Amino acid sequence: MNKNGETLIIGIGNIFRGDDLAGLAAARLLREGQLPGVKVLEFDGDMTGLLDAWEGAAKVIVIDAVTSKSPAGTIFRFDAHEQPLPQKMFATCCSCHAFGVAQQIEIARSLKQLPPCLIVYGIEGQDFTLGSKLSPEVEQALPRLVEQVQQELN
Repeated sequence: MNKNGETLIIGIGNIFRGDDLAGLAAARLLREGQLPGVKVLEFDGDMTGLLDAWEGAAKVIVIDAVTSKSPAGTIFRFDAHEQPLPQKMFATCCSCHAFGVAQQIEIARSLKQLPPCLIVYGIEGQDFTLGSKLSPEVEQALPRLVEQVQQELN
């Protein structure tokens, strides 16, 4: 549980599946920035803890890899507190999550447990093969994604 009014960044991914690491990598870069009043968490598996993690937070930013057939490294931004995420983009096919981010957000919405402000950033992945590394396109897009999140916080 978070302090009321806290801002929370949650990076999601799997370190063993190439571009699925993108959300975690972005979270780590943001943590290194030591942003005042911001707590950074990493989720690398079960998404069912999301609701508990963001309880009491005023603003939550979630970062995850997506698949939409856009060029690798493309960054997407969604106001998830206002409307559902595109389920196919956040499908569990590229990760080990039993329930993906989109499903967990919809469960929270139905339970009226969404944070007041929930922003989701998706970064288009290319290679989710077990044992692969971040693709060059995704790695090059990470600083741009981190900058967008930092601007979101200001």
